Amino acid sequence: MLANCWDRTVRTLYVRNVPNRIYEALERRARRNGRSVNAEAVEILRAETEREDARVVVQRLAELAAEMNWPADAPAPEALIREDRDRR
Repeated sequence: MLANCWDRTVRTLYVRNVPNRIYEALERRARRNGRSVNAEAVEILRAETEREDARVVVQRLAELAAEMNWPADAPAPEALIREDRDRR
């Protein structure tokens, strides 16, 4: 099982010139969440990446809806997705 952890490729990211107030806020957040500063920074980056991916999907759905010439009163694509998820 432990061997599987090492199968994934990970990269190292160094961040320089972090203002003290930002680093201290990151330390507080990490402590609150029971993580190291590094783990907290990785979590923030992961969450933001997922949010960005979601924004891209919503934008593309809006573009597709515009191409389909849906009526003005048609539900928003994201509303349809939410409705479908709620049915599951």
